[in-house]
Amino acid sequence: MHPPAAAVASRHRHFPSLLKQLQHCRTIQRLTQIHAHLIVCGSSSSLADAASQLLASYCALSANAGHGALCHARHLFDGIPDPDRFTYNTVIKAFCNSSCPQEALRLYRGMLRRGMLPNEFTLPTVLKACTRARVRRHTWAAHGVAVKLGFAGHVFVGNALLHSYASAGSLEDSRQFFDEMAERNVVSWNSMIGGYTQAGDTREVQALFGEMRRQGFVEDEFTLVNLLLACSQEGNLEFGRLLHCHMLVSGSRIDLILGNALVDMYGKCGDLWMARKCFEKMPLKNVISWTSMLCAQAKHGSVDAARDWFDQMPEKNIVSWNAMISCYAQSGQCREALDLFHSMQSQDLAPDEVTLAAVLSACGQIGDLTVGKMIHLYIRENINNPDVSLYNSLMDMYAKCGQVDTAISLFTGMCHKNIVSWNVIIGGLAMHGRAMDSIMFFRSMVRDSLPDGITFVALLSACSHGGLLEAGQHYFEAMKHVYNVNHEVKHYACMVDLLGRRGYLEKAVCLIKEMPMKPDFVVWGALLGACRMHGSVKIGKQVIKQLLELEGISGGLLVLVSNLLYETHQWEDMKRFRKLMKEWGTRKDMGISSIEVNGIIHKFGVEDIRHESSSEIFAAVEQLSCHLISRHFFTVHPEELCVVE
Repeated sequence: MHPPAAAVASRHRHFPSLLKQLQHCRTIQRLTQIHAHLIVCGSSSSLADAASQLLASYCALSANAGHGALCHARHLFDGIPDPDRFTYNTVIKAFCNSSCPQEALRLYRGMLRRGMLPNEFTLPTVLKACTRARVRRHTWAAHGVAVKLGFAGHVFVGNALLHSYASAGSLEDSRQFFDEMAERNVVSWNSMIGGYTQAGDTREVQALFGEMRRQGFVEDEFTLVNLLLACSQEGNLEFGRLLHCHMLVSGSRIDLILGNALVDMYGKCGDLWMARKCFEKMPLKNVISWTSMLCAQAKHGSVDAARDWFDQMPEKNIVSWNAMISCYAQSGQCREALDLFHSMQSQDLAPDEVTLAAVLSACGQIGDLTVGKMIHLYIRENINNPDVSLYNSLMDMYAKCGQVDTAISLFTGMCHKNIVSWNVIIGGLAMHGRAMDSIMFFRSMVRDSLPDGITFVALLSACSHGGLLEAGQHYFEAMKHVYNVNHEVKHYACMVDLLGRRGYLEKAVCLIKEMPMKPDFVVWGALLGACRMHGSVKIGKQVIKQLLELEGISGGLLVLVSNLLYETHQWEDMKRFRKLMKEWGTRKDMGISSIEVNGIIHKFGVEDIRHESSSEIFAAVEQLSCHLISRHFFTVHPEELCVVE
């Protein structure tokens, strides 16, 4: 049965008022209710007319309501038989601003297949979707469409192109287009400055800013934030201070974002006092402000001050925890780093890849293989498609914990490798004395990517530990002439160590004299070790003189001198020297060894009684010594069985 005509007419009268309510709808629940009422009250023709309004309402709510609103919008859109350009623009923009930029690009391609051309409002959104989806080829295609349709000269389309190219790392394409732009605004300059900032090219950032001002453009908040970020990356305190003065003189409003950028800049450039001043002057602070100050404390080398700051933070996020854990790991306080990581887990805060990399670094430094394996298991179960840097951290941890074959297995299974990956595996093999394997991996590396200075430190170190003099000399020469990598003091130290181990002390001395830079403690220390190994007192005394000039009298250096005298059997000189050391009260910092027992790392040193089980440990060592002595004295060899008359 059909409803009475009067009832139908009554429902139709409510239809216009429901349409008006769409403009004021703020929640997805209310919008779906109005949508249902429209279906009940309207005719098929009126519903078709209302579809675009409904679609716009769902798209407007998608920023807050998320995937649910987008599903309704897409369902409505698919029901429109002939959507116009405005409708396409609306739904493409909604998907572009969501977590589904790929869907925005699919809608755009569907629009083109229908024979509908984009306009100056479509293309900026499409280019933004290309940036978010990280598909450079679509950027090139959209650029071609913009040129063909004559929209490339529109400043909004041009700015979108600049931003897309710069974000994709295509600075050459971006700069070429920027130089050819007939019309620019401050957004155009910001896109280029931001692109060079991301690339770490601070010099070009400063040049662009100067040219921008010469052409009469006034910088805005985004310009200043990018400039401060460039100063932070390079550690350019001088330019950062000038920029801050310019902001104060020009009366720039320093809001929360700019204030955070200033604190970050001063902190990363090493001016802790100014970072604190900027922080205190901020009328409004957030977790980023507090974390920036935490990072500044950590960079200043004050780990205890950083921890005090961390403990008093009113709010912490994952970045705050990461900063404190990394601070501990980088300062060698690895047990504290792991304890803080466990505290973070107890608060049900899930670690991200930065956290895990810092924890793996701490595990590698103290040889905590148990925790390292737990982190590896967590990554396999919880991290989808781990970043290459996390794989690098895993390899480094296994190599430092003695599991170099596991590191090789991880390396072999990596889909994408960068130069750090190769450096880690070559260095890990060198650390374990596998010189030929290091060279083999190096030969494989140069087929795919160019080595850097760190690669050659690992390679020359492998040659040194493996006694491969000819190979070491070959790669040292090839650094500059074949691979265009400059020699640094670390490479010279490796070569001095290699020559010294093989007994070529005079050649090592000649190499030091040829160095274009001043030799440091590591270079002279390598030569002194070789003098001790080969009993060369003459050269050893010359090295000691150089070391005294470098770092003065220290416990470590005096012990090196004493050991040299001992190794060369100069007993009287050694006795006088040790007596002098005793009178001066000179002591060398204790060398620490560690061992893992039942998942716990135990540290100990010579005559160290700090461990809670030290008496039992010394008793066991004494029993072992007595056992070895008894075996030595009571083992009778056949030739000793003879009768003495």
